[in-house]
Amino acid sequence: MSQPLLGTAWERRVHRSALFAAAGAAAAAMLMGTALRDVGLPLWAALLAAGILSLVTHRVMLRKVHRRRRLLAEPFPAAWEAVLQADVVFFRALSDQEQARFRRELQVFIGEKHITGIKTDVDTRTLVLAAASAVIPIFGFAGWEWDEISEVLIYPGRFDTGFNLGGDQGNTLGMVGTGVMDRVMILSKPDLLQGFRNPNDKRNVGLHEFAHLVDKADGVIDGVPGVGLDRRTIGPWVELVRRKMQEIDDGKSDLNPYALTNEAEFFAVATEYLFERPELMQRKHPELFAMMQQVFGQDLRSRLTALRRELKRGPVRFGRNSPCPCGSGLKYKKCCLRNQ
Repeated sequence: MSQPLLGTAWERRVHRSALFAAAGAAAAAMLMGTALRDVGLPLWAALLAAGILSLVTHRVMLRKVHRRRRLLAEPFPAAWEAVLQADVVFFRALSDQEQARFRRELQVFIGEKHITGIKTDVDTRTLVLAAASAVIPIFGFAGWEWDEISEVLIYPGRFDTGFNLGGDQGNTLGMVGTGVMDRVMILSKPDLLQGFRNPNDKRNVGLHEFAHLVDKADGVIDGVPGVGLDRRTIGPWVELVRRKMQEIDDGKSDLNPYALTNEAEFFAVATEYLFERPELMQRKHPELFAMMQQVFGQDLRSRLTALRRELKRGPVRFGRNSPCPCGSGLKYKKCCLRNQ
């Protein structure tokens, strides 16, 4: 059975935009045709031009829908699944249905965004963990589109504020670009991997940088995210952040002191804490935990038992001599393991 034309909210939005654009193109063609009647252009020619331009515009805009459908029709790579099972506790704690949605979101991000290595290779683990960093914070928002980013640059190590590798000032783990680097993110490969390798240290540079982009949903990175808060809750949020920053300054908080840089960095640091140690945040910072859940539209409280179970169980790994999860019939070491 073929998939319905308007199967998702995103597809319906694209379709509406395509219809408006097609109508606009048709109107423009008619206006031009009317203006050219003075030089002998017949009315039928103007109507034909309007129809053709409208049809072409509509089809061009719907290419995005068909491209994404083809992308999601591809089987989910077993090598990607192995990375999720080994390194992403958040994914392992989800229900089967939620894991299926997580995989789709991951496929879309990897298929539609560029993840580019700069003087380093982007292996399977790096690719999947960069994309997982994008999916985790927006998992509570059905139909979220990452319009704020087009490319993730993977650096072989830390860098300075001029995007240069090495040097005495090269201690930046990640950065969201501005100006000529708008819609570009830079991540240090070792720090990206370490963020998932240790899920208990409340530090994850991938989550940190994508938190900045969630913050930017209203057009500005200021620590007051454009999602999850309404007019009634913005004031309490700002006051809560002020109090929590004062606790850090007084040495009475376990939040990373980097959060004192400004309100935007506080939000990003709190995001790392929320998704890495939600149980600890609930116990030590219940008000912040509740507000952060609201911001991200996620009920992490209901997942605490599953998260504890997965942290205790540890990574799900495929043995080198196990059958490959892709179903090829080969041993894992002879198949997808080689692509990581």
